[in-house]
Formats: sequence, C-alpha cells, structure tokens
Amino acid sequence: MRYLYYIVAILLILSAIIAYQLSTPAAPKQKAALIINEKVITTDEFARLFESRQARGEGKRDFINSLITRELLIQASRKEGIDREEPFRKSIQNFYEQSLIKLLMDRKFSSLAISVTDEELSRRVGLVRKKIHLTIFSFTDPESSEKGVSQNGEATTGCFEDLCRDIQAAVAGLEPGQKSNPLMVGGRYLVVRLDNAVDATSCAPRSVDRERLRRALIEEKKEKVINDWAADLRKKAFIKILINES
Repeated sequence: MRYLYYIVAILLILSAIIAYQLSTPAAPKQKAALIINEKVITTDEFARLFESRQARGEGKRDFINSLITRELLIQASRKEGIDREEPFRKSIQNFYEQSLIKLLMDRKFSSLAISVTDEELSRRVGLVRKKIHLTIFSFTDPESSEKGVSQNGEATTGCFEDLCRDIQAAVAGLEPGQKSNPLMVGGRYLVVRLDNAVDATSCAPRSVDRERLRRALIEEKKEKVINDWAADLRKKAFIKILINES
C-alpha cells in the first residue's frame, strides 16, 4: 500500500510540472522574414542585412531577390562540397587577412591630422613650373639603401608634374645636391638626389589649381606617415630571408 502512495505522489508531481509548463507562455519566437529551403532569415536579421546593403539605392524587392539568389547559390555550393575544398579555405584566409589589413589602415588613416601650410603650398606651385634634373639610385632592400651606397645612379630630367607621385614628394623636400630618404617604388628601394631645378616655359601650365595641389599634398603626407610607420615596424621585427631573392 505504501508503494501505491509513492506512485500516486510521483504522478501528482509530474502532473503539476506539466500543468505549469502548459500554463507558462512560451518565449516568443522571432518572426521569419524569409525561408529559403532550410535557411530561415528572421525579421531582425533581414533588417540588419537591408540596412547594411552596399547599393544604398536598391529597393527592398530587388534586395530580397538578390538575397534569395545569393542564398540559393551558397546552398548549391555547399551541396557540391565546395566549402570543404582547399581553394575555398585559402580564399577565406586571404579575405580574412586582407580585411584585417584594411581595417588597420582605415584606423590609422582616421587617426591622422594632416594640414598643409601656405608656404608648403607655394613651394609646390613653384615646382610645377620647373624642369627637374635628378639622379635615382636603386636598391633591392632598405638596409643597402640606408648605407648610402650610390654607384650606378640613373640621371633623368623631366617636368615636375611628369614625375611619379612618390618621386614628386621626395623631390619637393630637397635642395639641389641633397638626397631623399629611401622610398619604395615598384618593389625596389630608391634614393633620389636632386641635381637641379630650373624654370621652364615648356613645363609651366596655364593655370595652377591650388586647391587640387593642397589635397595632393595632404595625401602625400598621409602616405609618408604610413610608409614611415611600416618601415618602423620592419626595423623592430625579426626578419630572416632564407631563400634566393633573385
């Protein structure tokens, strides 16, 4: 008889638990905005995706259609096992690394407060009317360029505006006879020596857009800060090249 009481007590407890669960309202499930085969996109997810769309002028209907097409292609690629293949994993790794670098560079650029003085701008305006005589020394690594070895320099002459942007920036800070700090152009390290800068009517433009030059100078300064920062990172790093570079 005692066991019967135990069984009845257990049944009463279970009944109470079930009744409580039935009477307690279930946590509201997120409303589905799209169902594409096994993929469910909730209204909150869709709102975030639509808000972060790249084509800001894209309407909701076009965005929904492109989202459906994208998801169907993703599902098809998974069905074929592409997401488990080595090329896919490598592309994901490359995208991840490139995204890291881009975010780092964006953060670095946003932290820069760069300005251009009227004196700097006037000097640049004067340079655009000059023919530049310079000698360029080329090196394979920054260490050699910093040693100041200057054999086999290549002499060149041209209007300042015809020089590449990096060499323009280097020349702008030099007086005749002076050399620039090493700069990387086209995978090589260059040292530029300004031999002379003379007025030339063939180089002088009819008019000079000072505001355009100001913006160009700001970009040059930003690039110099970034290049100097990257060079400093290299100096502080342990680097050992164990393969033939030629």
